[in-house]
Amino acid sequence: MPVRSPEYEKRERKTDPEPERAAQASASGTGGTTHDVGESARAASSHSFAPPEWKKSLEETTDLFAAALKDGSKLAASSLHAQANLLKNLANSKTPSDVVKSHLDFAERLWSKPFSEG
Repeated sequence: MPVRSPEYEKRERKTDPEPERAAQASASGTGGTTHDVGESARAASSHSFAPPEWKKSLEETTDLFAAALKDGSKLAASSLHAQANLLKNLANSKTPSDVVKSHLDFAERLWSKPFSEG
């Protein structure tokens, strides 16, 4: 008999409809339905094994990460906007002094923004 790899067995279990049929048959054979099985599973999942303090801590941590991601997204958007403006100014530059001026203005805005916002 050929040796099967663990990946092959996982794929076989995923695609094999027999376990589902067996569960349906056992549920209907005991007088219940698969709907009853789903409701009991849902009821069991609604009971939490974590204390309320942990849930509160987790929610606060999630809120903190959400705020950090929001601020990070704003910073990335403003940085991209500033870079786009730099490229626009460089494209509109006619002389080398305009190019240098555009770069200096960009650098000044880049360094002054974090200090002005705190």
